[in-house]
Amino acid sequence: MLKETEDKFKDRLLKDIKRLCEVSDNLYLDTNNFNLVFDHYRRYRIAIHNRIEQGNEEKKDQIRMDRHKIAAAFFCAIMKANPIGRKPDAQKFLERTINIQLALLFSTVFIINLFNVSDSKNTDIDKKIYSRIFKLPKCKQSESKNYITNLIMLIEDVQIQNFDIDSESFQPSLLFVISHLFFVLDAYSYQENKCITFENESNK
Repeated sequence: MLKETEDKFKDRLLKDIKRLCEVSDNLYLDTNNFNLVFDHYRRYRIAIHNRIEQGNEEKKDQIRMDRHKIAAAFFCAIMKANPIGRKPDAQKFLERTINIQLALLFSTVFIINLFNVSDSKNTDIDKKIYSRIFKLPKCKQSESKNYITNLIMLIEDVQIQNFDIDSESFQPSLLFVISHLFFVLDAYSYQENKCITFENESNK
């Protein structure tokens, strides 16, 4: 990653962290862990790249990381680094899962959206669609109607060490599960915003 790009990402991540820390006095920016996020990102990126190489040895020089895999690498890097520190009294769901929330927020609303907006292949209509707020599904049948809350509960319920690149339980294949999840969310957001865009165009 170019230094200019990394600085841009660090600035955005810092803003997201500060905004999330405002919800509770029990949360704070852990500077040491913040600096680890990008070190971990590089390691997860290499793990993804190596996994792809295993099945594409003859084409390894052509392997490129798409936006969903980059988002997955950042997602896992943030969860491993835990850049938002928690005081001992931080036991509420919102406080307990704050780094998972940060990982989802940064990976979807910033990383995926950034690559979508900057894609040189975008048509004029794509540019209008991607200029809208990233959309997430609604959960009509669950006790909690909020998709993010339900997703965080699922992530918290799995064995987090399976995502930890330093754990013996680390499963590189899970990186691709997360990548696919981001692909689905990206596709959902695009279709939702496409409908809104065309509806607005027809009402003019």
